[in-house]
Amino acid sequence: MTDEKIGIIGFGAIGQEIYKKISRKIISGYIVIGVFSEDIEDQKIPKKIKCNSVEELLKKKPKVIIEAASVEACRNYAEKILKNKIDFMCLSVCSFADQSFFKKINLLVKKIKSKIYIPTGAISGLDAISSASISNELTDVTLIQRKPPKALVSLLESKKIKKEKVLSKSTARRICKKFPKNSNIAATLAICGLGFDKTKVVVIADPKIKKNIAEIKATGKFGKLKIFLQNNPSKNPKTSRLTAMSVLLSLDKRKNYFLTAF
Repeated sequence: MTDEKIGIIGFGAIGQEIYKKISRKIISGYIVIGVFSEDIEDQKIPKKIKCNSVEELLKKKPKVIIEAASVEACRNYAEKILKNKIDFMCLSVCSFADQSFFKKINLLVKKIKSKIYIPTGAISGLDAISSASISNELTDVTLIQRKPPKALVSLLESKKIKKEKVLSKSTARRICKKFPKNSNIAATLAICGLGFDKTKVVVIADPKIKKNIAEIKATGKFGKLKIFLQNNPSKNPKTSRLTAMSVLLSLDKRKNYFLTAF
C-alpha cells in the first residue's frame, strides 16, 4: 500500500519531533513530502521537502497537513488548506477561541469533504469529557495548568517569580487569548466539553517545578473525574513531549479500521 503524503507547517520542537517519528516509521503508512516554516532556510532538512511557501507545499498535494506553528499560522492557512481538499491537523487549538474563526471553519468543513483533526495533545480524559458532554451530563470542568515561569512569561519576568504565582484565573476563551502558546490543552478541553465560555482555567507559574503539570476536574450526572498529568517538556519549554506523540496517535487512527476511543 502506498504511503499517504504528509505536509508539515512549523518546524520548531514539535514539528521536528513529528517529522523524525514519521520518517523513522514509528507508525507505518505515511511519508513527509513537504515542510514549510517561517525559518525554513535555516532548517537542516532535505532540500526536496523544503517549501518556501504554503503554496509550494500545496502543490505537492499532501493528503494531510499538520500545523505545528502558531495561532497566526492556523488562522492564515486553515481555510486555504481545507479548500484544496486536504485534511488539516491543528495543534494551535487556541485559534478557535476566536468565535468568528471557529464559526467560519466549522461551516466550511460541513460543506466540503476535508476534515479537521485535533489531537489530544498533552492531556488525557477527553474521551470521558466528550462522552459526558454529548449526553448532556457534564456540568463543570476546570483545568489547572502549572508550569515553570520561563514557560509562561519572559525570561526577565520569570526571574522575579520566587514562589508559586497564579497568573490568571478565567474562562478558556480568555486564557487562550492571553496564553496562545501555552494553553492549547484548554482549547481542546473546551471543544470536547462545555465550550470556551464555561470551561474554567487556572494558570500557575511555579519556580519549584521542572515539568508541565495539568490537572483536570470535571463533575456532572455521570459522576466525578480527576486527572493529574506530569508532562516532560519538549525542547521548547512551552510544550510537552506528549503533544507530538498524540499526533502519531491521530494519524494511526486515521488508517485504523479497528477503532478504539479517540
